[in-house]
Amino acid sequence: MNRTARVVVVGGGVVGCSVLWHLARKGWTDCILCERTELTAGSTWHAAGHVIEYTTSPTISRLNGYGAQLYADLEGLTGQPSGYHRVGNLRIATHPDRMDEFRRYLGIAEVTGVEAQLLSPAEIGAIWPMMNLDGVLGGLLNPKDGHIAPADLTQSFAIGARALGAKILRKTEVTGFTQKPAGEWVVQTSDGHITCEHVVSCTGNYGMQTAKLLGLPSQTMSVKHEYIVTDPLPELIARRNAGLPELPVMRDPEEMFYMRQEGDALVMGCYEGRGECVFTGGVPKAFGMELFADDLDKLLPYFEKAIGRVPILETAGMRRVVNGPQPYTPDDMPITGPAFGLRNFWLGEGNPFGVTLAGGIGWQLAEWIVDGAPSIDMSPCDPQRFGDFATRNWSARKTEEAYERTYLVPKPGEELTACRPLKVTPIHDLLATRGAVFGEIYGWERPNWFAPEGVGPVEEYSFHRPNYVDQIAREHQLACSGDVLADISHGAKYRVSGKGASKLLADLFQEGLPEPGHQTSRRVLTRHGGLRALFGVFAESATSFILTSGITTERNHFDLLSQAAVDQTDVRLDNLTAREAAVLVSGPGVRAALAALSRTDIIDMAAEPMDADSFPVRTGREMTLGYAPARAIRTDAFGLPSWEIHTASEFLRHIFVHLAEALPALTLIGARTLEALRLSAGRPAFGTELGETVLASQAAQRLVLVVVQGVPSSAPIGAEPLRDTAGRLVGATTSGGIDHATDVPVAFAYVDTNHAIHGTKLQIRLLGEWHQAIVRDVPQTSL
Repeated sequence: MNRTARVVVVGGGVVGCSVLWHLARKGWTDCILCERTELTAGSTWHAAGHVIEYTTSPTISRLNGYGAQLYADLEGLTGQPSGYHRVGNLRIATHPDRMDEFRRYLGIAEVTGVEAQLLSPAEIGAIWPMMNLDGVLGGLLNPKDGHIAPADLTQSFAIGARALGAKILRKTEVTGFTQKPAGEWVVQTSDGHITCEHVVSCTGNYGMQTAKLLGLPSQTMSVKHEYIVTDPLPELIARRNAGLPELPVMRDPEEMFYMRQEGDALVMGCYEGRGECVFTGGVPKAFGMELFADDLDKLLPYFEKAIGRVPILETAGMRRVVNGPQPYTPDDMPITGPAFGLRNFWLGEGNPFGVTLAGGIGWQLAEWIVDGAPSIDMSPCDPQRFGDFATRNWSARKTEEAYERTYLVPKPGEELTACRPLKVTPIHDLLATRGAVFGEIYGWERPNWFAPEGVGPVEEYSFHRPNYVDQIAREHQLACSGDVLADISHGAKYRVSGKGASKLLADLFQEGLPEPGHQTSRRVLTRHGGLRALFGVFAESATSFILTSGITTERNHFDLLSQAAVDQTDVRLDNLTAREAAVLVSGPGVRAALAALSRTDIIDMAAEPMDADSFPVRTGREMTLGYAPARAIRTDAFGLPSWEIHTASEFLRHIFVHLAEALPALTLIGARTLEALRLSAGRPAFGTELGETVLASQAAQRLVLVVVQGVPSSAPIGAEPLRDTAGRLVGATTSGGIDHATDVPVAFAYVDTNHAIHGTKLQIRLLGEWHQAIVRDVPQTSL
């Protein structure tokens, strides 16, 4: 039977049913959900069902907070109980770093509207009297968290969606997708075709197979996760008989286990040892609503640790062992949003937060599809945040690493090690021999900073003052006065060329383009006024333009340009990111060095004129450096004469060696120093201060700089709450650190307009403590 619909949702787990209900609730009732077998047949049916707001990501905190409140209200909205037990979620700390993590989280919770509180050991004992408190320093309680029956939640969404007019087709397998020239999708199923405007894929463990049907790579991986359910315990029966409340869900992150009450029994699970990916070649046809064989050898060491914390477990029998596949991702974040290279195809895949996040994913995908944009910053969940480097093997190992780190302390700035090094620039080894301490971004190795002689090239992370802060201060000072060089090869670069290039870009930016030989910045806005993209635009000629942007948006922005160029036969689009390398050179000696390197004595050619009049800021030209062709663009970064030198990757080594010889006092600086220099200059960045939802949602707020007073033990890093002198929340930081020009902590922040006046006194929360802060205007030249 062939059908039509406005949206087809593929997958009948809790995420798919949430998407369907949210779409119908927004008035899009002509929607169909296709489920291969039965609702909840994937990972939903065996999920532990925890509802957890706790996270160090502001985006996930907002999504989780929405879900936790929705589940409490869902019966009133759908008429079907969701099975939510709002008993609270307790995390205990037995290490000082964990207490710092909790204090940091309190700020995130306040900014995102989530209720949280620190507890003393005595307060923990009062709500979890069966716990051994030895070594416990404190805890963190989210009182609105709890656990839910995943099947009940799924059915509540499904019943609510049907009541609004949406349809659910069980035992209907999706076998393929075709997009017509006009844009409609034809979804092929085991029961005929469905023609629709939009498709939403929520296929969980089958995400890899769904992506294969579209010719797309998939970063969604399935990981084994095991937990046990005990026999009923006398102590819990006695609590019930005494009319005492259900115990909160409890986590001991240092011992890597969780525990909760289920009736008169306990559920205990852990994130044991090395993660184990399964189905890396796809889910076998024979695998349905099944589990893996028990693997108690891996779980028992953690069960013994749990007995030490909760002694009543020692005599408990095991009623059931659940060992099933759980969708995960390489960075422990969901894959939510538009698919790369496809129009009106949406992904709700790879959900590491399980049932908790289902409500939030449905909420934001429905807003994205119906309204044209999400209402919160969803960039951390962007399906296009992974590039070609994210192969199946890479995704599997990084997913295992993410699983292994579920309960480790997430310290600011921490660099992970799996699958490295992967992508390196042509001067990687030369930088390494000069003391480079590398970090990773989008698969690229890039120097974070350079260790001078006598300093160990190792980063030690802390919520307070990491060991590399003094080295960043040193590089910062030299960048403001001397000759420095930074490898910026990893930045995203595209060429848009052809007869139609100028019109396409002018239409995209809704602004004019620079004259040949000049560079400027241009914005792409959403229809709601948000900032979709920010590019540097250099005009090579009237028909050829080089666009640059941040590396983490390489695929996202290439997709944006590709969609704009669809059916444009007189436009060519090239991704130059891996083909073209670049360095930034700055300082008083750079002009003379570039002039000398551009001289060709063999043919007695004069040096290139590099003075301010002949080569003004925001202009560029093709030139030869040594014997290599290059494009130099003057930027005057850091207030000193500065140039970006772009060249084909094979020439970068030659240019670097010649620059190092021509500038004997040259200092190499890294990415952490570039970020510190940006902060000192008061320059907002895309992705933190500027983004899709920022400009659209901040009409009642204004971007400011906040200078922290006193000597706090830590610097802001983003998502810290700001209060006025009366204690009212008036804003939050977006990014921050130490201004090494003054050695004072500073941050960008969005603040209510009536508190965004230069000189206004505010308070900022850093690691749980409130500090005085002063509002400063953002330099107009930076906006």
